[in-house]
Amino acid sequence: MSPEKIDLHMHTTLSDGHLTPTELVRLLHNRGVTVAAISDHDSTEGLDEAFEAAKKYPSLRLIPAIEISADHPTEEKSDVHVLGYFLDYHNDALQKRLREFRGSRERRGEMMVMRLVEQGYAIEWERVKEIAGDAGIGRPHIAQVLVEKGYIAHQRDAFNGILDDDGIAFVDRPHITISESVDLIRSAGGVAVLAHPLFIPEYEKVLSQLPELGVAGFEVHYAEFSSEKRTELARLADEYGMIKAGGSDYHAMAYDGENLPGTVGPPIETVVALERLADEARSAG
Repeated sequence: MSPEKIDLHMHTTLSDGHLTPTELVRLLHNRGVTVAAISDHDSTEGLDEAFEAAKKYPSLRLIPAIEISADHPTEEKSDVHVLGYFLDYHNDALQKRLREFRGSRERRGEMMVMRLVEQGYAIEWERVKEIAGDAGIGRPHIAQVLVEKGYIAHQRDAFNGILDDDGIAFVDRPHITISESVDLIRSAGGVAVLAHPLFIPEYEKVLSQLPELGVAGFEVHYAEFSSEKRTELARLADEYGMIKAGGSDYHAMAYDGENLPGTVGPPIETVVALERLADEARSAG
């Protein structure tokens, strides 16, 4: 029997991805992914559609998930992203907080567009909202308008002096700590995992703090990480007693070399460990 193909990190049009939940589920099936987590930013709005679409594919198991932006514990103006798995995503308290997040994102996005206009960029807030659709508005939606207008060639180019934390249009966001994100995930019966640690300044210091913050693991099997870096992260995970998670972080951006779902992912033991912790937490709660 071939090993399970697992991907625990992907996005849809309900955050900053370019495939609808139904389209992504179809792609997962076509690529032979057997266990998957759709982890939109600060939103679970696409999960009902995804689970409905997955009914057509009995070989595919979906895990309810989310990716929450939190503050770096020591670096100012730096984010960390916390993934939550096996959530009761209909939890009322969770949904209330997520609506607050999305409202704050919208106000922030409008302010960033205003700053760009002041700098001479002829872009419209209404177009940003059209692109975002039902998703919580984020910087990638503004970047897409900049591409449409010909100011930049690719969305990622906006994060090099325009929309990044030191960019000309940057507006700070409302803040949530790692501990608060963990509490939010736990309140909905989920398990917290740190996303793409190598993207975090002073990541080794952050990883050493995770056990006391209630984070159960971090991404080791992440598509952008080299095999050497994965080996280093696996050693650190063993040292701190962390679960080794991971995935493609697929957004359907359609650029050359984009990692497709199932390109990289953790072993089935990771899924078993995450589910066991979620079950234990719900039983204890």
